[in-house]
Amino acid sequence: EVEGCDGLSRRCNQGQSLTTKRHDALCDVVYNALLTDDSRCRREARCSSSNQTRPGDVYHPDFERGLPAYFDLSVRSSLQPSFLTQAASHPGATSDAGEMEKDERHHLNVSSTGRFFYPLVVETLGLWTASSLQVLKIIARRASFKHNVSISQSVCHFHQQLSTRLWCSNAKIILARCVLDGTASPLR
Repeated sequence: EVEGCDGLSRRCNQGQSLTTKRHDALCDVVYNALLTDDSRCRREARCSSSNQTRPGDVYHPDFERGLPAYFDLSVRSSLQPSFLTQAASHPGATSDAGEMEKDERHHLNVSSTGRFFYPLVVETLGLWTASSLQVLKIIARRASFKHNVSISQSVCHFHQQLSTRLWCSNAKIILARCVLDGTASPLR
């Protein structure tokens, strides 16, 4: 997500933005689910400069047909001025645009190396793209085999974890904005 495009971006004590922390919290859920499938999964390092790119947040060495895959998570805000009109008439417009952007940036480079690329894009309020939902279901299904639970139960738990992390992070961002704007007192 572009810093500040949802009007909620604020820096926390460690200097990392709260929107980055929200992104990383969702990445942790995806990473932990993939880790139950294959212990060789890894989180990709965050780029230190703006001119570097990396194809994903999480790498799985054997996800589909024995080939590696990159999972790139993105949180997009439908409150961006450039999307307000479109988002009002088409729910998911912002996440769909984010998915197209991720595909344009990384898909060709990753697939040319024999790997798969999966953008996992969600809007700030929780609307995932259709293809993201399909991939998340595959991840949850694979995790169900390791945890010996039904597929439907695993899918529900996985989506619940993602939703909880997203909404808790959103609440922290909103609270931080209220505190900085002087409209609320900080929680202790």
